[in-house]
Amino acid sequence: MDRSKQHRAVVGWGAAASLLILAMVAGDILLAAADWRVYLVVQDALAGRATEAEFTAAADFWDSVRGPRWFLLLVPVYAVFAVWMWRARLNAEALGGPGSQRRARAWVLAGWITPVANLWVPYQVVSDVWKASAPGRPAPRARLAVWWGALLVGTYVGNGYTNLLKDEFDTVDDLRRLVTLSTTSAVLDVVAGAIIVHTIHRVSTWQTQRRAEARR
Repeated sequence: MDRSKQHRAVVGWGAAASLLILAMVAGDILLAAADWRVYLVVQDALAGRATEAEFTAAADFWDSVRGPRWFLLLVPVYAVFAVWMWRARLNAEALGGPGSQRRARAWVLAGWITPVANLWVPYQVVSDVWKASAPGRPAPRARLAVWWGALLVGTYVGNGYTNLLKDEFDTVDDLRRLVTLSTTSAVLDVVAGAIIVHTIHRVSTWQTQRRAEARR
């Protein structure tokens, strides 16, 4: 495959990854909204203001949003992003040289699944790819640190939400905890999603522009 086709593929995979990430973020927002709707209806019911129809509608909406289709997006999101990351890393090596990358190529994928290392290696990989793709422009460490921190904390909060759903809960306090977790997770996912989508766009654009200039 020639270089121009490689870069078109990077742009295409980046666009696909961005759309899937945004779909996941939208799902998290909907889930938080559904949790809030149920919580508020329960509060109204305790105060004698909610009707049975309102409660049924809120419960139906909650069940539809909690459906497995949102979780089925996880596999394609990670798979498509991994393909984009791998191609972007290959281009970064060609543009900046192997010495521009702190980690061996295998860590592009292994960094996400290796215990302990997965707490910082993916951040380093993305940061190095950014820097090699845009020489003269240092990687925005603070912004990428916010992305990585939001992703890590959001994953932890999301796991707490899932574990709470598995337990039996029948009090308003339990429901309040559920709402707090889903809202926090949604906010963190919005932050992480916005930053990584912007990063995908910038890296793909820079790599394509630099390769086009090199071919002239």
